[in-house]
Amino acid sequence: MKKDYLDKVQTIDSIIKATYDSMGGEPGEARDWDLYRFLYHPNGQMIRYENDFVDGELRPQYMSPDDFINSIGKWIATVRKTGFYEREIHRITKVYGNTAHVWSTCESFHSKNDMKENKPYVRNVHSVQLAYYKERWWVLSMYWSRETDEFPIPKEFLE
Repeated sequence: MKKDYLDKVQTIDSIIKATYDSMGGEPGEARDWDLYRFLYHPNGQMIRYENDFVDGELRPQYMSPDDFINSIGKWIATVRKTGFYEREIHRITKVYGNTAHVWSTCESFHSKNDMKENKPYVRNVHSVQLAYYKERWWVLSMYWSRETDEFPIPKEFLE
């Protein structure tokens, strides 16, 4: 277990923040993929709801954190011509016992300057399922969908 990451998984706030922060950076800048992996349970899943690359159908696309890092993560860090940053703008958290469900609305930016000027290029809603055991929080799954004209973000996820 990486002791230097334990502070990132002690609270729901810290694990959600670490999820966003570990992916951010300028083109070619190293991301903290070790931290990103550490946030997820070994059986953790990521599910993005976007158009399939093969047939264009809107559907859930399942991946492990390693799948994400090796495909989308590498693209974000090396191929993409702009930076990538996400900032949470609203959160709804429900906790029962050692389980939590977080609805996290975020904005995505191409640069730190775009963040300062509040110029997001897209907004997403993340549905994050968490479990607390072994003296820490774990991301069990993160499921997200980007805002579109067809699916604008509901008011309750923006208040």
